[in-house]
Amino acid sequence: MAKPKPRLIAYGGQPIPVGGTTMLDGNYPVTVTNIRAPRGNRDVGAVSVRHSWGDTDTVAPARLSAYISLD
Repeated sequence: MAKPKPRLIAYGGQPIPVGGTTMLDGNYPVTVTNIRAPRGNRDVGAVSVRHSWGDTDTVAPARLSAYISLD
């Protein structure tokens, strides 16, 4: 059986794919570059993003108004 692939889902229900653009902290446009699945009960996972000026960062999905789904 294949391992479930993590998906980033906006609180409004729309999927945000790798390569898609969303807002960081509601103010800054970023491109999603990777989604890491949660590990354990207290982990919410992480999302790697690229800022418009080229820097990269790893953030909690809540900073993108989203959560990570494993279905």
